[in-house]
Amino acid sequence: MGQQTRIVLIDDDQDACELLKMQLENSGRMSLTYSTNSNDAVPLISEELPDIAILDINMPGTHGVEIGSALAANEKTSNIPVLYLSGMVTPDEVRELVKGEEKPSIVSKGSPVEDLIVAIEARIAA
Repeated sequence: MGQQTRIVLIDDDQDACELLKMQLENSGRMSLTYSTNSNDAVPLISEELPDIAILDINMPGTHGVEIGSALAANEKTSNIPVLYLSGMVTPDEVRELVKGEEKPSIVSKGSPVEDLIVAIEARIAA
């Protein structure tokens, strides 16, 4: 079996983090580290240097888009792909938003985990 995809998830919802950790790690192809504190995001991602960062968009403290911008501006993390999670859009709205995108940049929290796995794999594909 190949190397596992290393993921860092930043989401203020502890239950959502635990559920995604279980679901993604059950695939056997992914390992997930998470933090529920958005202020820890950049230091954690800089330390872990994951294959992909998954960021909740709407969080107290630092929003996911701000974290994504900070990662892009940091030489150490600028090459880490980012995938955004949002509970503010439905899976259908996301499909419309990313229509035609080869590497979708956002997934609805209401999407099945299989959609998230497909989006992760597309974002990290070379």
